[in-house]
Amino acid sequence: MTARSIRRPAGWLAVGFLVCAGCVYLPRFDDAVQSQALAPSPESRIARALGEGWDAARHALLIQDSHEALTSRLEMIGAAEHSIDLQYFIWQNDPTGILVVAKLLEAADRGVRVRGLLDDVQLEGLVSRLNALNEHPNIEIRIFNPFSVRLRSPFGVFRFAEFAIDGNRLNHRMHNKLMVADNQLAILGGRNIGDDYFGESRRRSFIDTDVLLSGPIVPELSVGFDAYWNSRWVYPVDALAHISLLPVDLDTVRQRIDRRLAERPELQALRADDDVVPLVERLQQSPAASWSGMVIDDPDVSWFNRPDEIAVDLTEVAMSAQREVLISSPYLIPTKNLLHIAETLIERGVKITALTNSLSTNDVVIAHSAYSRFRKEIIEAGVELYELRGDGQLAVDDPAEDISLHSKYIIFDDEVVFVGSLNLDPRSLYLNTELGAVLNSPALAAQLRESFLTMIEPENAWRVLSTPEGLRWQSSAGTFEEEPAKGSWQRFRNWLYSLIPLAGQL
Repeated sequence: MTARSIRRPAGWLAVGFLVCAGCVYLPRFDDAVQSQALAPSPESRIARALGEGWDAARHALLIQDSHEALTSRLEMIGAAEHSIDLQYFIWQNDPTGILVVAKLLEAADRGVRVRGLLDDVQLEGLVSRLNALNEHPNIEIRIFNPFSVRLRSPFGVFRFAEFAIDGNRLNHRMHNKLMVADNQLAILGGRNIGDDYFGESRRRSFIDTDVLLSGPIVPELSVGFDAYWNSRWVYPVDALAHISLLPVDLDTVRQRIDRRLAERPELQALRADDDVVPLVERLQQSPAASWSGMVIDDPDVSWFNRPDEIAVDLTEVAMSAQREVLISSPYLIPTKNLLHIAETLIERGVKITALTNSLSTNDVVIAHSAYSRFRKEIIEAGVELYELRGDGQLAVDDPAEDISLHSKYIIFDDEVVFVGSLNLDPRSLYLNTELGAVLNSPALAAQLRESFLTMIEPENAWRVLSTPEGLRWQSSAGTFEEEPAKGSWQRFRNWLYSLIPLAGQL
């Protein structure tokens, strides 16, 4: 390695700090026009498909199949006649991400108002393309808490430098995932938009859970969306586009979309399917809920406050449990309050079972390192703990190279279900904003419980035990004294990250 190659990263870092130092404090933007969700129409195509009582019947369709998660969103977009509102933490610039954009453009072309709200966590270098979509008279795109530096840089150096300077602001991310069509159907859960979430990636497949909803909760979710859309943390994309060095127009974006999808004829074929009736029929045959409610964090926290509304609401639900709590959380880093809740419930005779990722399936090794410091404490509090196997039957059945748990749900007493974007870690509880639904539906709880029990079978998960000799991992593959991992390099990274005290940021 030459001296020049050693100096180059340091040079980039220095440039990043110099650039960011002059423009890091993004000026507050108060000129965005406020708007609200359109009132649902009883004459819409979706209302006709839902039938009489469309605005009152509370139904929840559990969506765990990756392909169905994609087609459900496409069918909702294809059926919309008045409005589509959506907000996502990540929207990947890959074939399925592009396919959803293509469907949104088709909806806008036929007169549907599209409002898209995206977190800025992975939008580096994409603002010019988003601004081109924003040129459409029926599409408006806004960015939550944007970085001020829009230039791409090796290894994200500019963003790293800006975060080092203005981390208190930039640490506040919008983790919500929601799509609402005509204010009559809504889909929410753990999935972002992209190949990894829809079973189209050969690199990684996320095991995830969404729920499609109808009834009074949908306008409630739209009110929540409006709170974010009109928040002071949100910037119209055209207010940031002047920073881009490579502007593109809408026609160019359309051409790129057509060219990319032409390379994937199986996805191209999905563009033509606008029949929402089969989806609605499955929804109507799905479990009804005696009551339902949105849980959502307030986006307009001040600089030093925490968005903890969901944490408060779910604590109240959890403390009412009498028999059993089942938890699926990809990242499990307990706070003192979470451990206190668990200990209180277990002392009362409530059984708590939790499923999370193992080191071999976790896509964020540093998050696993933080979790591993609490693993023994979780077990000794009385929680029955399982970790997804990277070599189990689910992995064998999936064509992707790696699988990861990404489902975020909790089942209380086989009656009440929470499904949403929340992980049980400090970042989700107190730093990011989150969104979910709480539904009282024994039938839905039974469906989700059956899926959960399959996930923790010995063929699919490790039972983690605390013994006098140390932790043990037990499954159909046997009992292991060493933590299952993909290899020595992953084990080394896990050990290295465990030395960094960042649990409160993960």
